[in-house]
Amino acid sequence: MKKFKKAPKKLFDKFGKYFPYSTVDVIIRNGESFLLAKRTIPPYKNKWNFPGGVVFKTERLYDAAKRIAKEELNLDVKIEIFLGVYENPISTRHDISHVFIASILRGRMKGDFQSSNLQFFKNPPKDMVPFQRELLKNARQFLI
Repeated sequence: MKKFKKAPKKLFDKFGKYFPYSTVDVIIRNGESFLLAKRTIPPYKNKWNFPGGVVFKTERLYDAAKRIAKEELNLDVKIEIFLGVYENPISTRHDISHVFIASILRGRMKGDFQSSNLQFFKNPPKDMVPFQRELLKNARQFLI
């Protein structure tokens, strides 16, 4: 997997004060269930969310989705569907997210520093990231 240069935190945060972040979210399915991670860091600390992250310069969206699954979950995934582009402008940052639906190819699932728990759900928990509920509504037709 290709390594990308990460911006220093101070520069990354400064960028977000002026521009939106290009991100990917990965809905990993297992039949009718979907995987969520309980966040340990802002934004949305202590909320359930789909694994996701920023896209690096020269990185293709499809490759970013696969990288994020590997880095955050230790999973190799098969990207099945591009669900669409979703926007989440909140006071602390503005994400333009490219959302993919994927299934697990291989790997022993384990979270990284960003999550305290990983769990498959059939229904969204109460404490799920609000804008990701919209993603889930649109993804439901593919979770069979």
